[in-house]
Amino acid sequence: MSAWKEFKKKIGNTPIALLDAQSKVSEEVAKERMDICEGCEHLVATTKQCRKCGCFMKLKVTLKRAHCPIDKWGTVE
Repeated sequence: MSAWKEFKKKIGNTPIALLDAQSKVSEEVAKERMDICEGCEHLVATTKQCRKCGCFMKLKVTLKRAHCPIDKWGTVE
């Protein structure tokens, strides 16, 4: 599998989705997701980075197609 496909599988999106308003969840959903991450043992508190997927969660929680690697929260249609 190419590095790009592996990245897309891990994240559920490509980085360009951060610029597309159609790819984002509401502020409420992003906050709910971040609250879940804040209580997770895999979150690095200082950087808000997930030890499981390596993502910066303040960005990842805003994307509709993003999901938690240990299934604490999922995608939004």
